[in-house]
Amino acid sequence: MTSSPTPMPDPFDEDPDDPLALPLPPHTLWLDEPESPGLPRDHPSLALRALRQQRAELGLDLRLRENSGDSFQLEGFRVQMVCAPFWSEELAVPPQPWRLGARSPHLLLGAWVDEEAGVVRLPGVLTAAELRQRCPGLASAEAPCPLPLTAFRGGLDRLWLLGRLLTPEALLPSEPAAAPVRLRDWLDGLLAEALVALGAELLPASAGAFRSPAAPVGLASGLPTALATVAIPLALALGRIETGPARRVASERFRLLLQLCGAMEGAQWLEVRLEPELPGDLLPQRLTLRVDDRTIDTGGDGGCGPLCLTVPAGEEPIAIGLWHGDGSRLALPPLHFGATLGEPEPGPAG
Repeated sequence: MTSSPTPMPDPFDEDPDDPLALPLPPHTLWLDEPESPGLPRDHPSLALRALRQQRAELGLDLRLRENSGDSFQLEGFRVQMVCAPFWSEELAVPPQPWRLGARSPHLLLGAWVDEEAGVVRLPGVLTAAELRQRCPGLASAEAPCPLPLTAFRGGLDRLWLLGRLLTPEALLPSEPAAAPVRLRDWLDGLLAEALVALGAELLPASAGAFRSPAAPVGLASGLPTALATVAIPLALALGRIETGPARRVASERFRLLLQLCGAMEGAQWLEVRLEPELPGDLLPQRLTLRVDDRTIDTGGDGGCGPLCLTVPAGEEPIAIGLWHGDGSRLALPPLHFGATLGEPEPGPAG
């Protein structure tokens, strides 16, 4: 009696217990020759190999230089890399690199790595300002800050885009939030560096610049007008609110107008207006404008009309923020009125 031959294993039969038998998530790269002898197998080294591999595949002429095991430079940007196991839902951002003031990283790159299979997931980067919004106390924290995978968006496309289009000076520094901006300075043609870093510009003031349908209650006598107007050009690219040169490649462009309004007696309110860059164009969907404790949004359908909120003159700082859906956020430095037009400047004591 002859026994039946032992069946040969099917090389194409997937092991249901192998997690990599599942469909791989977006922004995942297979490493070429993952078992090459002599190459480091730690997570940061594998993530850097994935970066160099895609840079070569895309033919990008971008300088990439490793500083240490978990940081590197892309062109002039300092990039901090934090790694996690491939199927983890979050990673832990160490606080030490973000305590260096002007020498802190410009960007944070999240990397999810499986060293055995040779796969690396790179879902995107955060700028130092975006990381500060997510983890406001990171620089002074003792423990790492947990950051979910969903906080990173744009994949490596955003990293290459920043490396091609921006200079390191164009990104907000990773230092604590800027000091309050005095609106009174706009009347003298002065614009704070924190606003200049966002691409803001001071527009010529004219009576025709004021476009509110009605003046706030309590307006003093005299013709209301915009005493000073600051415009911040913005765009939505890859689901993120962009400022400065990064907005050049975006199709959805808009701007934030800050109008210091009043009559000859002085500045009496601030109008905060979000409007399309071109007349008749649409604002992006799911945009929310927040001024202090009030919000207004475009909803799921967007809209062609501007979003507008006003703040009467007062002594409290004004907090202005903008966000898209549940993701990208932009926060302006706090604004305050300071001295108003017509008030004498403080003289010397005595």
